[in-house]
Amino acid sequence: MPEKKRIAAHGNKTKPSTEPAPPTSGIDMEDMIKHAVGRRMIHEASLSVREHISRQPHVQRLFSFMPTLMTRVSPFHFRNKNTFKDWPLVRLDSGETETWGSMRVVGELLVIFDETVLFCLLALMGIYRNDAFETDEEELCRLAAIEPSQGNRNAIWNSIQRLTGTRIDLDLTTGKGKRKKPVKQMTGSILSFSDRDRKTSRIRAVVNPYFLEMYGESFVTNIDLTFRAGLKSDIAKACYRFFQGQIDSEIEIGLVRLARAINLDTDRSDAVTTRSLRSGLQDLADRGYLDRFHITPENRVQVTKTPHAAIRSDNMIWWRSP
Repeated sequence: MPEKKRIAAHGNKTKPSTEPAPPTSGIDMEDMIKHAVGRRMIHEASLSVREHISRQPHVQRLFSFMPTLMTRVSPFHFRNKNTFKDWPLVRLDSGETETWGSMRVVGELLVIFDETVLFCLLALMGIYRNDAFETDEEELCRLAAIEPSQGNRNAIWNSIQRLTGTRIDLDLTTGKGKRKKPVKQMTGSILSFSDRDRKTSRIRAVVNPYFLEMYGESFVTNIDLTFRAGLKSDIAKACYRFFQGQIDSEIEIGLVRLARAINLDTDRSDAVTTRSLRSGLQDLADRGYLDRFHITPENRVQVTKTPHAAIRSDNMIWWRSP
């Protein structure tokens, strides 16, 4: 993975310890070697997946939650509070990646708020330069741009629980139809572990190295937390993540295809889908992210991003050396 640089701190932060590390014993060295072996296994698996998918024609690689040159099927959905009261268990298939295999999300439904919490955790991981770190509920509320009420603190913890328990499966295949053959299967969660001290409001989290290796690089490329927090709707936030995953500044995509990519309900009429997307796109235009957008009578979405749209290196979660 590329070298990660530290983003600007938001408010007062607990500085990472500067105390010198104790001498490394033989047992510690053995543990370090075992840890390195585990990371190498994940890295090699990630490389094999990227190589497998990269062999497919580009037009067939438009939907994925994976490498940078692809847009992504997001595991984060919109929650309709009127539809269900209890948080649902889901098994969601990507459905658009038949040429190389499939991706599915299994566990509790992940929503846009969970994406917000994940971005906050990844930002802190960049600040502390470690995938295992300690924070507190107030800091997470500040990064998420929400009030530090007890309800919001509990909502953040519930989100962390979902990110820890829900897994992402990959099933790689080759060929089509009767010639389709299985190649490799992989599975892993987004967070490996987290705990919460109810007395001190401290939270410890460990980001799963599988997630970082397989999805992290493309998932957070050029995501500006401050800009994203200022968007009015979840649809605008989902569209922002989608378009930030595109290399080109001028993009055209089918209305239904865009709706599916951000997990917007496509069972509704085209008029309702158009109205929802138009509202999100207008928010991005009002915030200076889009120079212009147009939805054609043929239900094609055409957008033009402004130069260096919403990219401010001091606010990005991760950013690369020039």
